[in-house]
Amino acid sequence: MKNLASLALRSASTNAFNAQPLEEAANLNTYAFTYLFRGSVVLTAALSNYALEQVGFAAPWLPWMVLMPLMGMVQGIRGRRQRQLGQADATAASNAMRLLQKSFVLIILLSVACACVVGWAVVHPLLLVLYGVTTYIAGRVLHFRPLQLGGVVCGVLGAAAATVPADTQLLLIAAAMLLSYIIPGYLLRRVA
Repeated sequence: MKNLASLALRSASTNAFNAQPLEEAANLNTYAFTYLFRGSVVLTAALSNYALEQVGFAAPWLPWMVLMPLMGMVQGIRGRRQRQLGQADATAASNAMRLLQKSFVLIILLSVACACVVGWAVVHPLLLVLYGVTTYIAGRVLHFRPLQLGGVVCGVLGAAAATVPADTQLLLIAAAMLLSYIIPGYLLRRVA
């Protein structure tokens, strides 16, 4: 079965006289940016939170409160700009990816509300497992094995996070972002 990654490689290797736009490659590049950007922001927030907890800062959660809204704004502006330039496509894969992204935003908002009641030590592992599920599904939609493997690793780290203290969970979140978002995002960019 052909996948988007192989289509992009084949399209990129065609002769220079082909004037057709490389829509598959551009689409993969967009997903690569999303995974690299989100993974980097969450990795930075998790490591900053951990470091601030270790030095006894009064509000170690502050990086999350600053970085997450900024990430949402950057992605919203980028998405709007792509739609205005006509770079957003309406294929089944892109529609499925948008639905995954929107559903995960809803999951995060519900998790924040639940964390106020049950605490982050319970919510962090659940979020990592859900990150893993959505990443695995995205890998299936894009037919990109590194995302699928990253999703599995993220789910396993989520299960492991349920057995460790809350501050150590932050290190597992950082590792999960590196292995399930940043590395697959980099590989996706190389394919695009």
